[in-house]
Amino acid sequence: MPTYRGSSSLQIAVTTNGVAPRVASRLLQEIVDKLPSDLESQLTDIAQLNHTALEAASKRDMALAKLEVAHVGGGSTNFSSLSLADMSTDATATQTPVSPLSPPESVIEEEPLSMPLLSLADLRANEAQLEQTTNVQVASSYVAHALSDLCFVYSAPEQEIGEAALIWSRRAEKNAYGEWASALRMETRAGAGHALWGALSSGSRVSAIASAASLPYMIPVLAELVARGQSVVVHAAAQSLDHAATAQTDFSDAFVALQSRAVFLLSASAQEAHDVALIAHAVSQAASVPVVHLTSGAQSATEAASIRVASHSHLVSYVDAVATAARKVNASPADAVQLAFAQFKSAFGRTYCSFEYCGSSVAETVLVSLGETASRAQELLPKLLRECSVGVLSVRTLCPWSLGEFVAQLPATTKRVVVLSALGDCDGASDALFADISLSTLVGWQSAPVGVQSKNVYGFDRDGFDIAVRKALGLLVLAAKGETDANISKSSQQAVAAPRPAQGVEVDFSLAATAPSALDANVVAVAQRLAFPEAFATQLAARPGERTFNVKVSSLYRMTPESYDRNIFHI
Repeated sequence: MPTYRGSSSLQIAVTTNGVAPRVASRLLQEIVDKLPSDLESQLTDIAQLNHTALEAASKRDMALAKLEVAHVGGGSTNFSSLSLADMSTDATATQTPVSPLSPPESVIEEEPLSMPLLSLADLRANEAQLEQTTNVQVASSYVAHALSDLCFVYSAPEQEIGEAALIWSRRAEKNAYGEWASALRMETRAGAGHALWGALSSGSRVSAIASAASLPYMIPVLAELVARGQSVVVHAAAQSLDHAATAQTDFSDAFVALQSRAVFLLSASAQEAHDVALIAHAVSQAASVPVVHLTSGAQSATEAASIRVASHSHLVSYVDAVATAARKVNASPADAVQLAFAQFKSAFGRTYCSFEYCGSSVAETVLVSLGETASRAQELLPKLLRECSVGVLSVRTLCPWSLGEFVAQLPATTKRVVVLSALGDCDGASDALFADISLSTLVGWQSAPVGVQSKNVYGFDRDGFDIAVRKALGLLVLAAKGETDANISKSSQQAVAAPRPAQGVEVDFSLAATAPSALDANVVAVAQRLAFPEAFATQLAARPGERTFNVKVSSLYRMTPESYDRNIFHI
């Protein structure tokens, strides 16, 4: 989107929603040419007047509050006869004795908040990490606000996604670079994300805070930014509302957006949201690539927790250090992720990696999941270890997917992998995690064949999640018809679309570890050769007995002018 950014606070943008970008640029130029030459100086004068008026109003309200307290304590004051000078802070010190009630620090009403905001003044002035009480949404918004000049919020007001950044913007809070960081609420619709493109063209540091439902609309813009090597970070809450209007962890929209080829990193808790948000900004700057940071704690997103928050100076120094190290080795996005993880450990003492395994070193079954779902599985792990040999593998880097790192984390004794997915829309999104893991075990695993099974745990509470995991491990028997979970699991070789599950309903499809029937074996063999033609040296031939034709292209010539910006050739 063509944008004019003046030396002061003046910004003008013209958009035609991608229909006619050159027309938008021409209109913008016409508008800018007709602006008064002294317009920006006039805006600066207006801003100073507004600031002076706000300070005067604040002093007046403070004085009135103190006079009210004095009046409650027994004094009698005629408020209507007081002038503004009489109501300064110093003048009120000699009024009648104040009652034991402490006057309010400020009577300027703030927005009613259900979230614990961070103290930005302390974080700007302090040189160390501070203990702060906050939640997932505020923790990621703090990093986005601190490391951005312009932050776009794609969410409904009732979701409170990005609300902290909007409040800090209204308060004119400065970012980590000492500049005012602006936050704007945008509509989630077709073409969402074009504002990112326009803001980046002005040279601003740009980020977005969004619900995961916004990601599919951003796919074209994210893909174009990947191709052009532009740096931007999108902090997305991977959640959706179920039939009871309750927020549930949901990766459906995030999996759809993987086709943009942006970097996808995940967090689950408030501390992880702060840390991974910072890592995301460092990776984006280091590799010049869009990064999507998924915060997946739907249940814990609004729960306050005490975390270690980095000061503004620490944020900037860490991002600069990662960018410097990446430039020395010309790091790819995958390399930049590993550099950011290593640098974060040395700077803040907390360890992150693409795949994190915990559990038995001789586990035969490994539970693999993302974000909050993986955290739940880790909480359940001590109980499960008393009943079977099992481990939990948490995925933090969803894209770029590292086949070698994933396989290296699996114990050598692994015979079965259970992918715990949270997909609210099984019709609209495939299980990308299941697909990546199936490919990794098929191509990268050198030992005995590993069975890969997927269970959809969308909408499960903690008790329901416990039962679902135990069923997947064969520790419980299904009540319906007395069948075990293994008997009712559907083979992933069957091309059957999974229906959209209601809350608390499992959707289970698996790549069975047992030997398939002869027909299934043929289907699997054909599917493997079609999916991986290079690995199996697959050759395609016409059906015998059918008439075929060979078409030879005699010449290629261009049908578009040389100035056309797309290299399209026609036969």
